[in-house]
Amino acid sequence: MTTEQNKAIVRRFYKAFEAKDQTAFNEVLAPDLEAYAHSAPTPQNRDAHVQGISMFSTAFSEIHYTVEDQVAEGDKVATRVTLRATHSGDFQGLPPTGKQIAVSGLTLERIRDGKIVERRVSFDQMGMMQQLGLVP
Repeated sequence: MTTEQNKAIVRRFYKAFEAKDQTAFNEVLAPDLEAYAHSAPTPQNRDAHVQGISMFSTAFSEIHYTVEDQVAEGDKVATRVTLRATHSGDFQGLPPTGKQIAVSGLTLERIRDGKIVERRVSFDQMGMMQQLGLVP
């Protein structure tokens, strides 16, 4: 696959996240996915990663990702994104606040045979907690 095709796969993942599209997740995430996220102490498999996405999507509505930058080389794609959403459901014990968040993040995906086989995710979790009023 070309680097442009790999970048398109990652952008499709973000569109699936926004739409809560389980079918699209199955199409872009490899069955043997390994996902590394700040919120998980060990790598997640595809089912655990999609479950985490589902839990986030239950706590936040109007989810929108803006791809700010994207660079690809070989089978890897680095993406800088901004997540915007509204806190509309329970999140880590916090009842809905109705607050809107805007959080920056960096991800690194590795693509094999048209699917994401590895994700490394880093978001400004502290900034999100501040915006929700959980930390000063």
